[in-house]
Amino acid sequence: MFFILGSLLASTVFHSNLPMLDERIVGGETTNIREFPHQISMRYRGNHRCGGSIYDRNTIVSAAHCVNTLADASNLTIYIGTNNIFFPTGQELAVRKFVIHDNYRTLNHDYDVALLFLDGDIEYNENAQPIELATERPENDTPVLVTGWGTTTEGGYFASDLQKVEVNIVDNSVCGSAYSILQPSMLCAGVTGGGKDACQGDSGGPLIFENKLLGIVSWGSGCARPNYPGVYASVPELRSWIEETATE
Repeated sequence: MFFILGSLLASTVFHSNLPMLDERIVGGETTNIREFPHQISMRYRGNHRCGGSIYDRNTIVSAAHCVNTLADASNLTIYIGTNNIFFPTGQELAVRKFVIHDNYRTLNHDYDVALLFLDGDIEYNENAQPIELATERPENDTPVLVTGWGTTTEGGYFASDLQKVEVNIVDNSVCGSAYSILQPSMLCAGVTGGGKDACQGDSGGPLIFENKLLGIVSWGSGCARPNYPGVYASVPELRSWIEETATE
């Protein structure tokens, strides 16, 4: 479901149990940043690369795979409070540094979480607000929301305006039948029969339940394919690391 990062997207997608990094919203609808004021656009040399969420005034929560190939943060900025990624508005802040979870593994994207520390503080307003971290997973089949500017079809183009889509929690005991490498630090969400999902460009963005950050867009097989839910880094399992690292 999920593909190669942001401006470095691969045009070919294949069905496999190996992780493909997720980058877009499929089967969703246009929304407004005021509905999801925690959503940010991570930019690399000015181009949208990944999504992410505001944790506090100078810290962004995103996916480790969005930054693990970079030598440093010198070419990264964060756009806050924008609806459109091609003509962004709002606040833009440089990234001072990023920290990747020590247990992150590129082979299966276990512990796929990173914090980005900003060079300056976010000015909170109706388009820019932090999001609370979830403390527990919802039950199987619970509706949740995922947002982003990723491609709206597999192998397609980024959405210009922010998109949202509702999917349902898929218990790990069920999701494991699709992905043999599924780990306890991951959670799954999708819909029966496919058709709704995150995808290319959505990586690092939020999976939301009851206005809390439940998951971080991570990987999957293709995008919105039947029987292949999206896989997310599970915030309840990563919460302690996020809170402790953000204070360092």
